[in-house]
Amino acid sequence: MTRLGLWVAAALLFAASGAQAQKVALIIGNAGYLNTSPLENADDDANLVAEAAKKAGFDDVTIALDQSVDDFRLTLRRFREKADGADIALVYYAGHGLEGQGENWLVPTDAELNSSFDLPFETINLNRLMETVAGAQVRVVVLDACRNNPFANSWRAGSRAVTRGLAGIDVDDVLVIYAAAPGQTASDGEGANSPFALSLASRLPEPGLPLQLLGGTVRDDVLKATGGKQRPFVSASITGTPIYLIPRAAEPTAASVSTGSSASGINQAELESITWRGALATDSVSAFTTYLSLFPGGEHALLAAQKISALLASPVALAKPGGTTAPGSGKALRVSSIVIQNVKLTGFMGLPDDLFLRFNNGERYPDGGGKYKTFKKGDSWMIGETFELTDPVVFKVMEHDTIGGHDTIGTVVVSSMPGKYTQTMNGDRSEYVITYEVSPAE
Repeated sequence: MTRLGLWVAAALLFAASGAQAQKVALIIGNAGYLNTSPLENADDDANLVAEAAKKAGFDDVTIALDQSVDDFRLTLRRFREKADGADIALVYYAGHGLEGQGENWLVPTDAELNSSFDLPFETINLNRLMETVAGAQVRVVVLDACRNNPFANSWRAGSRAVTRGLAGIDVDDVLVIYAAAPGQTASDGEGANSPFALSLASRLPEPGLPLQLLGGTVRDDVLKATGGKQRPFVSASITGTPIYLIPRAAEPTAASVSTGSSASGINQAELESITWRGALATDSVSAFTTYLSLFPGGEHALLAAQKISALLASPVALAKPGGTTAPGSGKALRVSSIVIQNVKLTGFMGLPDDLFLRFNNGERYPDGGGKYKTFKKGDSWMIGETFELTDPVVFKVMEHDTIGGHDTIGTVVVSSMPGKYTQTMNGDRSEYVITYEVSPAE
C-alpha cells in the first residue's frame, strides 16, 4: 500500500470494523400543513433523501412525514436514544422553517401561529433538533427549511420575525448544511423534488466523497441548477480528518496524484486541502510531515515546516518513533495573563474579526456558542481568566464565522516550562500577537 493509502486508512473513522460502525439518520418531511398552503414536495424530498441515506450505508434510517407538534417532539426524543453513542448521526428536515424572537423554529403541520408569541408552544426550536445528535461522534444536520414564512402576514408589526428563511446559527462540533443562505428562500423545483434534495441524494452515497466536502459539492450543484438564484451554505465545526460514508473504490496511484486526479474524482487541490485540514486538526509532527511528504511543493509547505519546527521545539509535542505525538508530562499547568493584540486586520469588506479560544480539552472561551471578542485594527484583548489544565495544553485562536465554518487564526502549543511567551499569528489574512504566562498549578 502506498503512503497515501496508509494515511487515508488511518484517517478513516470506521477503519476498525465496518460491522461495528453505527450510522443513524432521521429524515423528516412536512408537506401537508393544515392551516396554510401545503408544500409541493417536502415529503417526496424526504423519501428521496432517505433512500440515499440507505445507499450511503446508514444502518438505521427513520422516516417521519407530516409531523404534528406532539409527533415531532416524540420523534426527536426517540431518535436521540438511537443517536447516543452512534458513530454518525444525521438529521434532514424538509418543511417550513422561520426565525422569530431571535431564534430559529421548525414548523409542525398542525401549527396555527396567530402571532410570534405562539412559536414556543406550536413549533420546535432548532436547538432541540441539535440536541438529538449531541451524543454521536460525528453530527450532521441538513436544513431544507428556507421557504417563505406563510404565517407572518397575520403577525403584528414589530414581532421581529422574518418573512424569508432562517437566521444563521453557530454550533460547535456539528456540520450544518443549509438549503439556502440566511434570508433566502429555497426552490421547490419544477418536478417531484427540489434542486437541493436532488443534489443531496446524489452526493450522499458518492464513493470517496469526504463528509466535509458534502456541503460544498451540493452548493455547487444547486447554484448551477438554479442559475445562481439559490445559494446553499455550510456551517462546519468538525474535524478536518476526512470522514467517508462510502470509501473510495480504489486508492489514487502515484501517477493520478501527480496529474491532479484520483479514482474517487477528487482532484489534487481538493486532496491537498483535505490533508492540510487533517494536519491542522491533529496538530502533530507526524501529521504535518505526512502533508509535506505528499505535497512537498504544496500551498502550505512553508507553514507546515514552520509548524514542525515549533512542535519539535516544544517539550509537549516531541515526536516519538512511529509517528505518534508524545502525551506530555501530565502535570497541571496554569495559563494566565493571555493578551491578544491585533496588528493587521483584513476582514471581509472591512468587517471586524470576532475571536474566541478553543482548548484541546474541549473548553471554549468565552464559553457558550455565540460569545466572542470583536476586534478592530489595533484592538487588544486582555483575558483575566486563569486556566488550569493538564499538560499538554494546546489552544487555537478562532475567528467566528456563521457562513462556511470558523477560521483558525493560529495555534498555540503551550510550553510546560514556566515563563512568559509571545507568538505571532497570521491566519485568515489578519495578523495578531499573543502573549501568555505559564506557571505550575498549585
